[in-house]
Amino acid sequence: MINETLETFTEVTNDAIRKRMTDEQSPMKTILDDTLKLILAHRSVQHPFLLHYAENGLTPRQERTLFSECYYFFRHLPFYVAGMANNTRDEMILRELLINVMDEIGDGDKIKVTHSQIYMDFLTKIGVSEEEVQAYKPLAVTTALNEGIRKLYVESDIRKALGALYVDETMSGIMVSKLNDGLEHRWDKDTRYFFLLHIDVEVGHSNGIFNALHGLLEKEDTQRLFEEGMEGFLTLLEAFWDGVQELVMSMEPATAG
Repeated sequence: MINETLETFTEVTNDAIRKRMTDEQSPMKTILDDTLKLILAHRSVQHPFLLHYAENGLTPRQERTLFSECYYFFRHLPFYVAGMANNTRDEMILRELLINVMDEIGDGDKIKVTHSQIYMDFLTKIGVSEEEVQAYKPLAVTTALNEGIRKLYVESDIRKALGALYVDETMSGIMVSKLNDGLEHRWDKDTRYFFLLHIDVEVGHSNGIFNALHGLLEKEDTQRLFEEGMEGFLTLLEAFWDGVQELVMSMEPATAG
């Protein structure tokens, strides 16, 4: 299962998705592929709640709660990625960060709609108005996740920040795929557009960070900071899904009806 998922990142055939730019025989490829496997196998990525939702769906009320919490997880992430740019003087890293951000907010010309606007449109389609989501009080673990990501991205050493971002972009492709599977029990492709879009986008973002990291992890202190960033993100994410699971599953039986 993990090896098959790994191929999603290493064997990209869609020209619209960013590909890895590295020698197949490079020691760095082995290091980063091993790291990617660890991320994909982590409980926060293969969380029981996500797996349950993908297979069984949720009731309408449970779904509205789940995706209201996700709003407070997702809403400021492009700003935090942009903030990372102030902490590097490496042009390769800067380029990948800017590509990441532009994918999320569009160029204002050909792509006028931001991904946050697409997500808000999705919420409206499943019955959550903008007024309702703005009035919604998220869980403490959701607030902690968003604030924790901000600190990892904006206030940390760039090497630690990149470790967190590599987790974020790698796990996101898997997460949105599972969320899309759960939504598919009740909703059409038009409603699920945000998630269908991000299944490919996040693979490209993960590969972009892979490209930026190439050659950085050869130093021991860099590897240590990178791993600290990874672990910090995964810990926050696992607590988030544990909290969401407890809240959502206590509301009513988790059936797809």
